[in-house]
Amino acid sequence: MDTKREHLQEQKKGGKPGYFEMADKGTLFLDEIGELPYDLQAKLLRVLQHKEFNRVGGLKFRQFDVRIIAATNKDLMEMVNEKKFREDLYYRLNVVPLSIPPLRERKEDISFITSYYLKLFNENYKMTKRLSPDVIDAFERYSWPGNIRELRNLIERLVVMCPEDVISTKDLPENICTEANCQEDTSEIRVNTVIPLKEAIEILEKQLIAKAYEKYSTTREMAKHLKISAPSIVRRAAKYGISKRD
Repeated sequence: MDTKREHLQEQKKGGKPGYFEMADKGTLFLDEIGELPYDLQAKLLRVLQHKEFNRVGGLKFRQFDVRIIAATNKDLMEMVNEKKFREDLYYRLNVVPLSIPPLRERKEDISFITSYYLKLFNENYKMTKRLSPDVIDAFERYSWPGNIRELRNLIERLVVMCPEDVISTKDLPENICTEANCQEDTSEIRVNTVIPLKEAIEILEKQLIAKAYEKYSTTREMAKHLKISAPSIVRRAAKYGISKRD
């Protein structure tokens, strides 16, 4: 909180500029604006209204040109009514409001967000971890009360803590597996006999297509989970005589 206070006042320590000075001619993202202390809200409002600041201990006002994006998971209007958030600052920030639905209401985004953070943390920690398909399925059935932050933190923990390269449902927290009704991990295919490789691939492909038709209602969903195009789904289904059951 002290850091936020110092940067809002554009205090310089060791010659380092504050946030507004660094963001001049650019964009400044203010995350969790609802957590800003009431006294700092007045300071922020003055800066936004006059588009100028002066450093702590300085007399010279400095102009800036910054686009402000503010985010919160709180009901700011309710906070205004409770006198916890300044009404004038609320309307100053609420120029183009954007409401982003919680993660539980946009399940189709989970695999993409998961892939992004998995790649990020693999690079950060010099890992090569992968998620089994059953983990993605569990993620899509879970409600994510902590929203994207919960998903992000979980992926980071899994990348760091899991001993195996492939992260499976057995590595997930108990509360997620309980709610998502985690199934036995099928990422490892069991081989009981030896047959020609081409024949084995066709058998597996047929089973996967049939399972996708059983589990998902549209070819778009099937394509997303099988990582192939929708036309490829249709062609392979026709090849193996697979059709959607009524």
